Amino acid sequence: MFSSSTVAPTSTGVRNPRRRQRTGSADFAAVKQLPKRLKRSGLTSETFRPLHNASSNGDIYSREATPSANGFVQGAECHDHVGGDHTSLTIRNRASKKSDRERRGHRDDGSVELTKNDTYAVTRLATTPLQLQDHRSLAKWHGELAPGIGYAIATTPTDALVWRYKQGANAADSSKPMIIRLLHGSQGGNQPLPLAILLPSPSEPGLLIVMPGSGKVNYWETLSGAASVDPGRQKQQAVQGTVSGLATGEHITAITEAEPQGFLLSVSSGKIVHLTIADSQGKASISTQILRNTNAQTSGIFGSLRTVFSGTEWLKDVIAVKAGRSTHRGHRECIIGTTKGVLQSWELNLEGAHFLKYEIDAKSKLLESIRDTGIFPHGSANQEFSVLDIAFLPAAATGQEVTRLRSRSTARLLLLTITSSAHEARYNLHVVDIANGAIHVPVVHPVYCYKSPYRPQSSSKPTLLVPEPGQTAYIIFEKSIVLVSLEEIEESPDSQLQTEARRTPDPFQDVVDFRRDKDYLVVGCGIDIPEKGQRGSACTVMIQGYGLVKVSVAPLEGDLTSSDRATVTAETKLEQAVFYGSRQSLLDFTGRPETQFAVEDVQEAALRISRSITSSSSKHLATAGPSMEQHLQRRSTALADLIKHLGKQDLPLDRSVRWELLWDAEKIAAARAIWRSYSDSFNSRQQGEKVLLYELIECISEEDKTENQPEDHETDPVRHWFIHDVGRLQILIPWVTKALILLYDESVEDNRPMSSAYRARQISEAHDIQLLALQTAYRFRQDNASLYGLDETSMEDGVLGQDYKDLPEIWTSTGFICEAVRTLAEYFQTFAIELDSQNSSDEEGSSPPQKLLEKIAEDNPKLVDISCQTHIERSRLLQASDNPDIRQQGHDLERKSCEFRTKLLKGLVNIGQAFAAIKLGEKYRDMEALAEVLESEIQTSQEELTNHVVADGDAEDLQAKIVLCEGYVDKYFEKYGDAWANAFFARFVAQDRISQLLLHGPKQRKHLTAFLRSHADCAAFSWINEVAVEKDYAAAADDLRFAQEHVNGIWAKKIQLSMSKLATMAAITNQQEEIEKAVPSIERIDSQVEVLNVQEQLYRYLVPTMRSTLNDTPAKIEVIMEQYGKRFVRAKKALRSALKLNIGKIVEEQALDAEELADTITLMDEDAIHPNNELSACRFLTALKLVRLYSLETGEVARRELQEKIVWRRCIIQDNWPKINRTELKDDAQVEAETGATALFKTLREGFKSGFWDDNPPPDPSSLRGVGTTVESLRTSSRYSTAPDSALSVIATDLEIEDDVLDGCIEEGRLEEWWIGIIDAAKTSARNEADWMGEKESQRRAAEREFRDQMRQNDEAAWSSGGGVRRGISMDAEGDVMMGM
Repeated sequence: MFSSSTVAPTSTGVRNPRRRQRTGSADFAAVKQLPKRLKRSGLTSETFRPLHNASSNGDIYSREATPSANGFVQGAECHDHVGGDHTSLTIRNRASKKSDRERRGHRDDGSVELTKNDTYAVTRLATTPLQLQDHRSLAKWHGELAPGIGYAIATTPTDALVWRYKQGANAADSSKPMIIRLLHGSQGGNQPLPLAILLPSPSEPGLLIVMPGSGKVNYWETLSGAASVDPGRQKQQAVQGTVSGLATGEHITAITEAEPQGFLLSVSSGKIVHLTIADSQGKASISTQILRNTNAQTSGIFGSLRTVFSGTEWLKDVIAVKAGRSTHRGHRECIIGTTKGVLQSWELNLEGAHFLKYEIDAKSKLLESIRDTGIFPHGSANQEFSVLDIAFLPAAATGQEVTRLRSRSTARLLLLTITSSAHEARYNLHVVDIANGAIHVPVVHPVYCYKSPYRPQSSSKPTLLVPEPGQTAYIIFEKSIVLVSLEEIEESPDSQLQTEARRTPDPFQDVVDFRRDKDYLVVGCGIDIPEKGQRGSACTVMIQGYGLVKVSVAPLEGDLTSSDRATVTAETKLEQAVFYGSRQSLLDFTGRPETQFAVEDVQEAALRISRSITSSSSKHLATAGPSMEQHLQRRSTALADLIKHLGKQDLPLDRSVRWELLWDAEKIAAARAIWRSYSDSFNSRQQGEKVLLYELIECISEEDKTENQPEDHETDPVRHWFIHDVGRLQILIPWVTKALILLYDESVEDNRPMSSAYRARQISEAHDIQLLALQTAYRFRQDNASLYGLDETSMEDGVLGQDYKDLPEIWTSTGFICEAVRTLAEYFQTFAIELDSQNSSDEEGSSPPQKLLEKIAEDNPKLVDISCQTHIERSRLLQASDNPDIRQQGHDLERKSCEFRTKLLKGLVNIGQAFAAIKLGEKYRDMEALAEVLESEIQTSQEELTNHVVADGDAEDLQAKIVLCEGYVDKYFEKYGDAWANAFFARFVAQDRISQLLLHGPKQRKHLTAFLRSHADCAAFSWINEVAVEKDYAAAADDLRFAQEHVNGIWAKKIQLSMSKLATMAAITNQQEEIEKAVPSIERIDSQVEVLNVQEQLYRYLVPTMRSTLNDTPAKIEVIMEQYGKRFVRAKKALRSALKLNIGKIVEEQALDAEELADTITLMDEDAIHPNNELSACRFLTALKLVRLYSLETGEVARRELQEKIVWRRCIIQDNWPKINRTELKDDAQVEAETGATALFKTLREGFKSGFWDDNPPPDPSSLRGVGTTVESLRTSSRYSTAPDSALSVIATDLEIEDDVLDGCIEEGRLEEWWIGIIDAAKTSARNEADWMGEKESQRRAAEREFRDQMRQNDEAAWSSGGGVRRGISMDAEGDVMMGM
């Protein structure tokens, strides 16, 4: 079948060679004369027109012949056949139809920019037939591009579609594509698609169709002949033939243009068929020949020669057939490569002759070069190696762009290989030099950005393209396009060090992925031939279901170097996703696992992009346009796309980053609302009046805004602000209030005060700006929090409820905004009052329109609401700080904000917005404001009904308002409970109407009782309520005990304690409280009353001293201190101050606690107290009892022990014990008298008399030494635990003075030796006094009995003398007269 004799053409043309060939225009004229129903193409005389970029001599590409990436020869060898572009098939406008999100940008040719960055751009060409754009179509296509002539062809089993995909400068240049019915079309579903190639010719492109399964070949010299609607004429004008030598099961897989009129056909079995379309005389003729070796050399890696085929006739696993350089006219060198790395070089000529120049097994060299890159170590097992494609490097490319190996020879080929293991695939680009049958691999470009496994069963194999100038390689996969830079890294000291250390920066690489959820498939691709003056490189890809897509790499401009492209940044990837992801349906920007960025880098990039959008500094955003609304919408969409893309990445972004991104989006949304209001304000302004927004932007200081550039003719400050300064919206909002006040003040200073109408319009616009900005921001935050990964359930009206930890300052609640919004709300409320007070002398027309005032009044409650939100938000943020000072600022602001809110809500009543105030009071649970607003409305309505004559209808309205407000009052008792009751009843107390509280009905009784029980100032009234209304005596006792704690007056305190005791006893009687539980309460009351009795006793003792001072309290204190505070506390600063303070309270009849009272009576001078007064004998015992009473309430043992020892020490040092100790020349009576006169003896004697020492024995004098003389010892008592060290140090110094006196008493006065004798003497004195008192009591009782007996005898005598029972008189058993009988 394949004998060597088969050298002549196997087929000839069916046309008579003597017959004159028709020109394209004649053919078209003939077609035009056919009946209309037979026409299949809309060709006209204008169908084929030259390309706009054709040179003056008509050549499209007239440079030295060099091989292109897909095997086409570009250059002189084509001059005879490519005489410029003589065809211009254009497409209908509807062929470029796109989705709504896609936009044409600034491209005049109608193309759509799908993505772009500083390195490359991907563009959808507008010149795609509708048939290819339908991704829902089940039809299969095979495509080929002819970049030299600007045409494309796509084939189905039965048809071919031809169109001009390179348009001229005029974007409106379009017409229908050409549809060609194939002569030998296949109807079978499993047949491979027809292969087609477009050929350049002087008049119009020719067409070659090869049927892969049958081998049928059809060649038309012109497209018009192929497109003839007459099947007979179409067949007649075709040159037909058949590829000979195809065995059963074989089919043709590819066509490669090998020389001007020759082609290489790749067969599935590995055969390569040389097909020519002209004979030696240039006549159209089809001939085919299988490439066979006749005389060839083969060279391995060591340069040895061997038989080429080794018994076989063709290579297996052919992966690529590429046409290379033209050796001389009519001759072409071709390279054939296999998946195993075998390369063959063939030389072909126009007559069909061919011979094999050499064969090289490059696998070992290729694997060695891969290992030298470090990707796979030497000796790695289980690696599968395969060559995927081959491309000729353009002559301008040296192949030395990345020097990973040492060799620096010229490279002509670029091989795409894959090395895969069980878990991953690695792609590499090898620069290969072939010279004289030897191979050298000087450079390897590992592909790091794409590691997806290659599926041999995929519909298309990877294609490698290297357009001129050869600086970038394009790898076209089925669903991806990989870009690999081949540019040389500039040498520098750093790069040399990196090279020596094998750490050269990787060249620029990136992947353009197609969406996986769409059936987009690459069905054809080709390089783009650059136009004159055009730099960079490009290729065009035909994608079934979408159309033609152009991928172009920009040249390096300016100071940029190749190392500047060495890294794909997170910011670049994010920008592509943000600005292009939602505009088209082809590309997938979700990212690849090979190109992952640190979360920190992504966060920083996202924030930079967000800031660039808010400031319009991104190169993807225009800074001028007719519609500001559309401009803001575009920026808003970009921010939404940014967060959506980040959400798809599922990255653990910092919470603060999510918030900052949300805040930027809020500002854009708020700016859109402000702009719409600004636009609407032009319709309502008067002639010559400026809009407030315009004036306030001019007022903003230069450092707070981007200045206009008058030299660039920027004259509109408002539009300029919206373009560049939306990110500073938090500065604009405070300036609204500031500018409003500033403009008014300036008008007053200039003696040109604003009219009330103009001022009202400015206030209205100020309301609009602040309301729209903040309302929109808070609403946007609430609605979109979940989109940003934040919990919207923790927000209320956009204000975060909690978890402010580590958040930066929130722009909606800066300190300036909080103050500005509140001030503006107050400003109008004040302005409204001023309007009411204006006299009638105002000029006519100066008063604001009523509708305008109503509008502002209705807006004011909204502004008050926003003010509340900003204050709440800021106070919560400050309270979450780790800094205690800032936390305190937050608490202070929370307290002040409640005051501000109440004031603003009350102010709403003055502008007729009482019910709006009620709603806001309900929202923020401001009970005080609600109570005042409702009371004000009720009282005002009642006064109008009482004091004014009103119409019947108005009276009904007023009555209805009163009923409505009273309904609110009753409802709030059920809704808010005690919180409302406290605020409501507090109004009665504040207005001294507490007696009216009992007038409220039974529904409010429970809340009234709770209110009275919780307010000490209502204690007396609460007690009455408990007894008279509630009949709860135990609660009455508790109220009185609670009330006396907040009362300072001795009399009031004592009365309330006594009443509490009575109420407790009544509770016991009425079985409201058990005796066991009530007794401790009664005992505590008795203890407290006893303390008060001691203070009253002391007060009565001091009254005579104060009589001379009348009602002068300071004078009374000084007189008492002069008499009782001269000696003992003279040198004791702290104790003297304490005594003076306590004396002041006693003078003012304010109650002292037990410890204060104990200090007072022990610090008074002993010699100033009258010796016969009860106070002189028992004051220290009384002090000890007071200390014991206080400890019974608190239960603090350490505190009691410290205070008791201080009292004992003061008791001892009241007398001169060293003097008493000197007993020389004294008899016992004198010594006993001196000892008995001491404070110690009196205290001991009184204690023995009362039995106090039974449970509290006197301490040894030495145990009192050093008590309280240090700060540490004072700290043991809770009384001094919170006092500062400075204060305690002064007290300790005073007590140390007392301790020094005690030391003298013990050492010089031998007090310890006297101690037991004094105790015995005191005990004896107490016993003797008790015996004497007992004898006196016996005598009293005897006299009483004698008196009773005498009275009985007298009564009996009177009985007898009266003759029996005396009327009205009776006696009991004791003899006492019983009255009333």
